[in-house]
Amino acid sequence: MWLNNDQSPMSEQSDSKSGEIWHVPQSPFSIECSAAVLDHIRQEVEAALRARRGEHEIGGVLFGHNQLGGIRIVACRPLRCEHAMGPGFVLSAGDEKQLSELIAAPAADSELHGLAALGWYHSHIHSRIFLSERDLQIHSRYFPAPFQVALVLRTGAGKPIRAGYFFWDLDGGIHADSSYREFVLKSPDPGPILTQSAPFTANPPSDKDPVSSKPTQPIILVCSNCGGKRLLRSHRSVMERIGGLAGLYPYRCEECLSRSFQRRSRGLLELAHSHAGKRPEEQRRAWLRTRRELILYGAGILGFLLFLFYYLIRDTSPKPDQL
Repeated sequence: MWLNNDQSPMSEQSDSKSGEIWHVPQSPFSIECSAAVLDHIRQEVEAALRARRGEHEIGGVLFGHNQLGGIRIVACRPLRCEHAMGPGFVLSAGDEKQLSELIAAPAADSELHGLAALGWYHSHIHSRIFLSERDLQIHSRYFPAPFQVALVLRTGAGKPIRAGYFFWDLDGGIHADSSYREFVLKSPDPGPILTQSAPFTANPPSDKDPVSSKPTQPIILVCSNCGGKRLLRSHRSVMERIGGLAGLYPYRCEECLSRSFQRRSRGLLELAHSHAGKRPEEQRRAWLRTRRELILYGAGILGFLLFLFYYLIRDTSPKPDQL
């Protein structure tokens, strides 16, 4: 428990109800967050999912007391992100200016008097709980103190809101790939349930030629919108599967949430040319695979064209008995 029982006035987001203490062996201090603050953030995340302009990520600043043995979060202030690069919580120059003003708010806001900026929070929609490269830049620039933390929330339609803390370790680094422990924000009871988090995989494995013995060079994917390097495979529509013939696959950026096509493998024509120098049995196996793919894609395209042809030529004029 806390060694310093400081009960200074709290802001409108906090009350006398105390939240649970979050602590892991890897952390040099404990983290306690008011149940009212967690509930306020939960409502903010849920409202962003039902927004009229579409679901988007949110964030803000956490305030409280830096005490002996841990920190105590008792208030929060949202940051009204412009979302200039899409629904992701990617800060523009104006957003960063607003963030600086929020961090300095206790000097001018009477409700935050006596409190310190203990860190920040932000939500993820389509990615796991982790700190991206842009998140680490924000944390290093605006929250460099050893006691300042980041609270990341993961949510989705019909799914519970999960969260996890990130902190500076004694060596001055951050375990950014995943939180050491995650907890669930429930409604109306915001008490966290601590579970072990799953490790985060930065990039999906690269495609390899099953008949080639040569190791393939790792492919580095870069978002064409924001330059981020954390991209995940996205679901393909029927028409987008045709792009697989050319080795193109859709990916979604975890930082700006934009969707783009990336080249991950060779197309069918390139594979056919590459098989020319192989042994006869290897050429035969490669040709069977290529032919099978051509038949499958061709059958799908032919079926679609037949359906479209039938739809266009069918007789829609009234029949004699209907006159």
